[in-house]
Amino acid sequence: MTTLQSSRGSYGSASSLPLALDNKVDKRKKKFASLGNLVGSRESVTVGQIRPRVSQKHSSEVYTVKFSLDDEYVAAGLGDARIPIISVRTHETLHTLPAPLETSLPVTGLAFRPENAAYKNRNVLAASYASGHVVHYHITSGQAISTIKEADNQTNCVSYDGYGMRFATGGSDCWVRVYDGMGMKEIVKMKAGTGGIPAETAGHSNRIFSVKFHPTDPHCLISGGWDNTIQIWDIRVGHSVASIYGPHICGDALDVSEDGSRILTGSWRKDDVLQIWSLKTHSLVETLPWSVDPDNKHHTLLYSAQYSKHGNKYILAGGGGIHNQVKLYSTALKRPVGMVHSVPGTVYGVAMSANEKVVAFGGADKGVWLFDVDLNGLKDFVY
Repeated sequence: MTTLQSSRGSYGSASSLPLALDNKVDKRKKKFASLGNLVGSRESVTVGQIRPRVSQKHSSEVYTVKFSLDDEYVAAGLGDARIPIISVRTHETLHTLPAPLETSLPVTGLAFRPENAAYKNRNVLAASYASGHVVHYHITSGQAISTIKEADNQTNCVSYDGYGMRFATGGSDCWVRVYDGMGMKEIVKMKAGTGGIPAETAGHSNRIFSVKFHPTDPHCLISGGWDNTIQIWDIRVGHSVASIYGPHICGDALDVSEDGSRILTGSWRKDDVLQIWSLKTHSLVETLPWSVDPDNKHHTLLYSAQYSKHGNKYILAGGGGIHNQVKLYSTALKRPVGMVHSVPGTVYGVAMSANEKVVAFGGADKGVWLFDVDLNGLKDFVY
């Protein structure tokens, strides 16, 4: 465990999560974290409603972070296939979950299974791997309880529905797969669109990096990736039924509002990075400014973005580029109320606790960072 004033170790300003994962797949066990030695030391700076708590260094870069349902733990997916389970209260590691025996490739996605009386066990975490594995773990015991291997696929994301009965994956082969959470069997596999000339929707033409279930419609899924589209899927018909053109998704940077009316996207590009879309009209509702400076050239390319859990009062987003930053937005004010900048490495994954009291993020510097949210400390600052 280290203090927040840790030495910088990153891939530099040109970091790219998709390219990093490809490098891992193509070169297998080769580490490229040593590139961090080329970058000098620098301290992160916090502004606004977030206060530094602790950072914890790990064995490899951190591609994804998720809070447990009870906010007791943070799970972190690492580039060497490990998953440390960290206590939010004590900051100690409860377990480091074992990787599938067949792989040492990165953990690409994490999803805690919602509680359901149909299951005998609780505290279950699903993890996707660049090797195509999807593994379910019991985090209390630290044991793997099931493993799925998706053939010829680099599985980039995994997500559960609100009932914990189904989960979905997306990856390099452009298919969205939906599984039964009880039997771990594939229910449907979707890639195509509606067809027609011209086609109203065509599905994904490039790799998928985020997939989410609609919170109120059990038949609806939303996904995004490299092809600059958001696809809206209907499980009943087995294909995409609508699409939105624009967002360039390169990580877990897609979310759906609690009432199901809005889609949040974070794009890996210089401009218009954080946007909200109407699920009904499939049109842009608004673009949230990343900076108030119209001439700002210090771009942050987003890898991760999410709504807070209850009432969507906040949006948390992070990324890298010239500026490695994490920003906490108020959805009411439509501006940041907290910010961490000069992070010592590109930020790949962000998460906010369900009680909105803690944020976590991780990235290229191999650190898992925890910050407290000061709900009463609204202060104005330049961003």
